[in-house]
Amino acid sequence: MLERLAACYRAGRHVLLVGPPGVGKSSLLSELSRGHPFLIAPRSRCLGDVLNALEPLARLDPGNLKIAPRIHRLAARLPALGQPIVLDNVQHVPPKVAHFVRFMLTRQPVWLVASSIQPIDIGHVWPFLFHFKCIAVPPFTFRETRAFLAAVDFPGNRAGLLASSVRLHRLAAGHPGTLAALIAELRRRTYDLRSVAGLRLLSVHARITRVEAQLAAS
Repeated sequence: MLERLAACYRAGRHVLLVGPPGVGKSSLLSELSRGHPFLIAPRSRCLGDVLNALEPLARLDPGNLKIAPRIHRLAARLPALGQPIVLDNVQHVPPKVAHFVRFMLTRQPVWLVASSIQPIDIGHVWPFLFHFKCIAVPPFTFRETRAFLAAVDFPGNRAGLLASSVRLHRLAAGHPGTLAALIAELRRRTYDLRSVAGLRLLSVHARITRVEAQLAAS
């Protein structure tokens, strides 16, 4: 998967990275960015958020400029940097952000990271998706889940953790982010992974912890 994305990067392709929440799209992009720099906007719900994220990365000061001059100045700056624009967490894109994406498509590689490509989910950028190379991020296979469990930092009973690989794989539905949250919860508390009640309790506590972290971050 990383080599496929790197090939798109080298070819200057527009890329749509799509997959369900928790499947590891942002983590995959972060890993790729170690050798392939990007200009990443973590939110795309309004044009101001996008510009506020991209301008510092492009070493531009917004000053008192209006939106249109800021867009044109950013577009003029990007070719010298040679880095694709990435809009992460793309959903319910409003018209102004969609127009920004369309404007940039003829000037700069653009990458979108989304959970769905359905019009009702992705928003007004949907008519422009034919420009993008769509790459779906699949969930972990059981073998990948077991390799993840074998490599993860876990101070507890690793043999017991590996013995529960099948149950944890099903509980996480193959999503690396969900699996990481389950492991983090197992570091904090002890659960009976052999029982349905123990697995349900682990899932609930891990979900609560993730929601609390998201609320704190926002």
